[in-house]
Amino acid sequence: MNTHITAHKAKVRHLGILLILCFYLVYAGVPGPCKHSVTEDHLLNLRRLMKNQLQNGCSITYTFTERQNLSVVCYVKAAFPHILELLNTQFRYAKDSDNYRYTNSLKNMIYNIYSQRCITPINEENEDSPMKFLRTHMTLPRGALEKAEEVIRMYMGLMTQSDKPVDWNCEEEYTEDFPESTTEPLSQTAVSTGSSKTSTKPLEYSPET
Repeated sequence: MNTHITAHKAKVRHLGILLILCFYLVYAGVPGPCKHSVTEDHLLNLRRLMKNQLQNGCSITYTFTERQNLSVVCYVKAAFPHILELLNTQFRYAKDSDNYRYTNSLKNMIYNIYSQRCITPINEENEDSPMKFLRTHMTLPRGALEKAEEVIRMYMGLMTQSDKPVDWNCEEEYTEDFPESTTEPLSQTAVSTGSSKTSTKPLEYSPET
C-alpha cells in the first residue's frame, strides 16, 4: 500500500514538473535558440575579422541602415539583412583562409537567426519597406564591420536582457516620415560596381559549409 502511494506521489510530481516546463516554454518569451543565437565566439570572430583589415587600405562603398529615430527593435530589423549583404559583397576570401572562416561563421549565424525566426522578415504587405533609411557610405572595411558589430550587439541585448517576447511589428515606425539625410539613399545612386541598385526584393538566406 505504501509502495503504491509513494509511486503515485512520484508520478504526480513528475506530471507537475512537465506542466511547469510546458508553461515555461509557452510563456517564457524569447525562445532558447534565440537567446543563444549570437555567442561570444561569433563576436570574437567578428573582432578577429576587424583586426585583419588593413588600417590604411582602400575605402569601400556600401549601403547600411541609418537609425534616425527608429527604436532598437525596428533598427535591428531593418539593418540586419544588410549585414549579410555587406559580408557577401565586400568581404570575400579564399576558402582556406582564416578570414573566410570568420565571415562564414557570421553568415551562418545570420541564417540561423532567420531560420529560427528570431527576427521576423519584413512583411511589405503590412509594413512599409525600410528602404528610405538606407544610406550610402564610403569608409574603410573596418568601419563597415563596426557598424555591423553595433547592430549585432543591439540584437544580442534584445535577446538576453528581457524574458518578454520581442514585438517585431514596425508598421508604424516604418510608415513615419523622417528628415532626409544629407547622404543620398542608395536607391537613387549607383553602387560601387556601377551596374546595380538596391532592390526591395527580400534577401535570401542560405547556410554555407
